[in-house]
Amino acid sequence: MMKRFCRYVEKVFDFGEWLVQLTDRRIRPRLSTGAVWGSVFFLFVLRQGSLNAMEGQLRQPRRMESVVGFQKPSADRMGEVLGLMDPGQLRAMLSGINHQVGRNKGLKNHWPFRVGVLDGHEFFSLSEALLSGVLSA
Repeated sequence: MMKRFCRYVEKVFDFGEWLVQLTDRRIRPRLSTGAVWGSVFFLFVLRQGSLNAMEGQLRQPRRMESVVGFQKPSADRMGEVLGLMDPGQLRAMLSGINHQVGRNKGLKNHWPFRVGVLDGHEFFSLSEALLSGVLSA
């Protein structure tokens, strides 16, 4: 399921191109900024409660390597790099993704601003019990 999600994010949003453009203030980083930010992105996708929990997910073999790479960051490194990043580049990334969602007609409105809120997303479990309050005829 994770592979499918990664392919979708890459196909629709050119996620890899966005990750390559991310930078921070480190002089000669061993891990790319995109790899660190990709790890944090998966923290939210997998609904992990902390950077330490995400580090545990990253240590599992062949997990998220298409985005993060083979050398994976520790929890301390993720926090440090996030603190060194310029928020302007993240705003530009979110703005570009928002623009693409509008072009794909994912969010329909004619206002100059869009706000999307996703809550309660269960990525890996779609049982009927979970969807009973969502599905309507």
